[in-house]
Amino acid sequence: MKRTINQIKVSEISDVIQSMDIDRDMIVNLTIKTMEDDFLTVFDRIGQEAQEKGLTEITLTELLANES
Repeated sequence: MKRTINQIKVSEISDVIQSMDIDRDMIVNLTIKTMEDDFLTVFDRIGQEAQEKGLTEITLTELLANES
């Protein structure tokens, strides 16, 4: 069996593996490839985290207007 998990945080690895219903004693191969963050990826992640914390287009516009 082969399963691929893309783009997870290191802190989530254990939980994700446990959720895959794999016997704890099974031997598996694990390959870790770090993600090179390009400019757009960084901004996408920042935007996603901001939205998760409640930032909206309206509040962003207000914040930017207050800074000028």
